[in-house]
Amino acid sequence: MAVQERLEFFPGEKRLLYLVDGKRKLEVEAWGGPEHQLPRSPGEPFGAGPTDPGRYVIWTTGPYVTPTWPWSRVPWGSRLRESTQDPGDVLYEAGHGKWMSVRRLTGMKKAQIARAYHQLYGRWRVPETWVFNDFGPLAIRYFRDRNGDGVLDGHEHLSGEMFHTTPDNEAQDALYRAAHPGAVDEPPVQLFESHGCIHLRPADRARMMGAGGFRRGMRLVIHTYRERFSE
Repeated sequence: MAVQERLEFFPGEKRLLYLVDGKRKLEVEAWGGPEHQLPRSPGEPFGAGPTDPGRYVIWTTGPYVTPTWPWSRVPWGSRLRESTQDPGDVLYEAGHGKWMSVRRLTGMKKAQIARAYHQLYGRWRVPETWVFNDFGPLAIRYFRDRNGDGVLDGHEHLSGEMFHTTPDNEAQDALYRAAHPGAVDEPPVQLFESHGCIHLRPADRARMMGAGGFRRGMRLVIHTYRERFSE
C-alpha cells in the first residue's frame, strides 16, 4: 500500500502539520489571514482576509515578485548599490550585470530604504542586498487541484495565497543568530496575521522543506477556521 502524505493547515489553531498515513511527522506554528475580512488600511492594495479553505497541491518554491506590493517588486537578495548619478536613488542588480533604479520601480527613495533597514536591523544605511520583499526569500506556492490529477493543467492556476516568511521575521531570526552564534534554541520570532497567505518562521520553513513537506506534488488541505485537528 502506498504511503499517504499530505499537509494540513488549521488556521483557527495556527497549526501546519505534515502527516504520513495520518500520523504527525512534523508540526509547526503558522498564521493565516484573519477569520473575517478587514477593510483596507492606508497604503495597502487590499484589506486582510481569511485564508481560503480547500484542497491544493504544492507546486513551486522560489523568490516571488509582484507589482501589487511596492516593496515586493524587487527580488529578495538582489544586490544593491547607491546611485552615483542621483544621490536620492539606489540601484539593484537586475541580472547580467544590469543595474536598475529602485525608485523608478518601487517609488522608494534612498532615505526610505535606509529607514526601513534601521527599523528591521537597527542600522541606518542602505544594505548590501534587498531584504524588504514582503514574501521573504522564498514563497511556496500551490494551486487548487480541480481535476484531481496532481498536475497544474487545464483551467487551474497558482493561488495568490502562499506560504512565506516576512522581512520582520527574517530580521528577528538573523539578529538573534548573529548575537548567539552556535545557539541551539529557537530564535524568538513573533508571527502575525497575513492578508490571506500563510506565515511561517524562517527556521520552520527550513525544517518543513528539509523534511520534504514542501516538495512539488505534495497534497495540501486548508481547513476552515472552526475545524480542529484530531489525530
